[in-house]
Amino acid sequence: MSRMKLRFLVFALFATIVGLQDDTWAESFPDDSGVINVRAFGALGNGHNDDTAAILRAIAASGEDNGDRLFWHDRIVYLPRGTYLVSGTLLKRYATGQFGAGLILIGESQSSTMIRLVDHADGFDNPNRNRAVIFTTSKLASGSPTAGGKDYVGRGEGDGAYMNFVEDLSIDVGHGNPGAVAIDFLGNNVDAIRNVTLRAADDSGAIALSMTRKWPGPTLVQNLRVDGFNIGIRVAQSTHGITFDHLRLKGQRVTAISNTDNVLILRDAEISGVAPLVRNEGARSFLALDGGALVAMTGPADLTSAIANFGIVRVRNLQVDAPNWDQHRQTGLLQGVLSGQADWDKFPQHAWLPPSADSLVPLRTSRDHWTNAAHYGAVNDPTQDSTSGLRQALASGFPVVYLPHGIYAISDTVDVPPTVQRIVGMNSVIKPLPGRQFPPGAPFFRVGSGGPPIAIDRLNFDNTGQQARAAVEVSGARDVTVQDSVALDLTLIDRQANGGRTFLENVCCGKLQLAGIRPIFARQLTTEGPGVRIVNMGSPLWILGLSTSGSGTVIENRQGAHTDVFGGLIDAARDDHGEGAPAFNNRNSWLSASFVEQPRRNGSRYRVYVAQESSLGRKSVDASIFPPRGLGRFVAALVETPGDTGSQ
Repeated sequence: MSRMKLRFLVFALFATIVGLQDDTWAESFPDDSGVINVRAFGALGNGHNDDTAAILRAIAASGEDNGDRLFWHDRIVYLPRGTYLVSGTLLKRYATGQFGAGLILIGESQSSTMIRLVDHADGFDNPNRNRAVIFTTSKLASGSPTAGGKDYVGRGEGDGAYMNFVEDLSIDVGHGNPGAVAIDFLGNNVDAIRNVTLRAADDSGAIALSMTRKWPGPTLVQNLRVDGFNIGIRVAQSTHGITFDHLRLKGQRVTAISNTDNVLILRDAEISGVAPLVRNEGARSFLALDGGALVAMTGPADLTSAIANFGIVRVRNLQVDAPNWDQHRQTGLLQGVLSGQADWDKFPQHAWLPPSADSLVPLRTSRDHWTNAAHYGAVNDPTQDSTSGLRQALASGFPVVYLPHGIYAISDTVDVPPTVQRIVGMNSVIKPLPGRQFPPGAPFFRVGSGGPPIAIDRLNFDNTGQQARAAVEVSGARDVTVQDSVALDLTLIDRQANGGRTFLENVCCGKLQLAGIRPIFARQLTTEGPGVRIVNMGSPLWILGLSTSGSGTVIENRQGAHTDVFGGLIDAARDDHGEGAPAFNNRNSWLSASFVEQPRRNGSRYRVYVAQESSLGRKSVDASIFPPRGLGRFVAALVETPGDTGSQ
């Protein structure tokens, strides 16, 4: 091994040991990456000048409407460290004036990049008429501007809000702005709020994070801190579900979380303030809580005091506490289901469930350790072959390889050597080279050797019209993360028997093929299309937030698989008025699932949720035994093991 390669491996090991989740660790993008720097459009970030117009110019340059097949192809808008004063709303419109998707705002770090609303800003002074600092919207993906009851023209509503991101920054709504909303967020399929702090002074802040327009989700909100505001998080609509991981809220004046009819999945949520901390309002509201603590500063320490519930709440490993009421202190972790305001069904945690795990933080290092794939022959041109260029870049010895924003074509599998620990796509696209025969069944990328963890982020895979294959094959014993990526017409991950731990963070829309004894961890996993979407052959699989749309089975467990789906929304997306496929096939395996079904039409529902098969016999779990939720069902706790027999 060369001295340069050894030095990079030692650096990566040190970074892993000391941990780089500290939000003071900053990351900048190379100048030739295709990222849009707001400073190039006149933003100063000095805390004195108004940067609103400059940031809006940068956002406008991030991309136009590329149609349904390239909905992910927008450029990142980057805010280097500094304090950016704004006096109006930051949003994206296309050159036509229509609302646009693909607003990707990324700061240098959560602690060093601040967007601050000026004090007493015009239009933010009315607590009964809220206005957002950041306002993400949908494109007009299909249909009319009012289809489904949406208001696209006035509010940017719709289900084409693809690739909206707010990351690695803080927002302060200033003083004297009681109508201010820090972020009014609408996103679908691959979108996220990550590593963000939202702050409000006592005389400012109506809502920190609002997600009430048609139709929010699937969305990942990860590492969010909220301090102050009347309401911390406000969610509405009955689709499509929001996943929160590592949530910290304190000091809300009315309530921390308000949910009307949607599906909220929360892991490691620490919430303190006035009771009730959470309002699960509306008969269709579903709340799944895994870990964390609810600390009510008023009232007794019990679940019904902390949560005002009118729907269904699934609870796992939750601590409820009230420091001011020691005589009511409740010990131990809560496990069970709360239906309505009083019906509590307690049950033990199942010992066989796969353990949850934190995300692996991608290697963050100085730009001296990054190399540009274009320097080795990779070309932003879908008619030219970049296979050799990508192979040479990955073999260069640099731990981070990036692809400047663009479209790259390959004609064969690209193997990832152990020296590479991160591939940064910059929201680029990889696709087969037209007119050349890609080897049948060969994956785009193969992680086939051992080594330190490898992350592939913001890289999209388009296999439209090609033979079946995988985007990433994991056959080597190293940890692999795929994050913020789209896979069209292919299997996103083929994790083979000897493959290492696999982490899927905010991905859409491909299938999963899983084998081996090492666990797979997924957060906000969206999979869409026909056939069996996830095949698990003997692996421990943990999913936090699952969203599906397709006519077939969601998960097929085989060979002693252990699958845990905690929270989500499934949609059969069919109208066959027949039995159809079950939502889950469970063959000699273990399955735990909590979700809601949200069919589009009366005839689109699953008739059978689980087809169970073991050496002891067969049975089916009919959907009809679960409580209704509109046209669908609440499934708060469904557990099947190989020892279950008989019919239900």
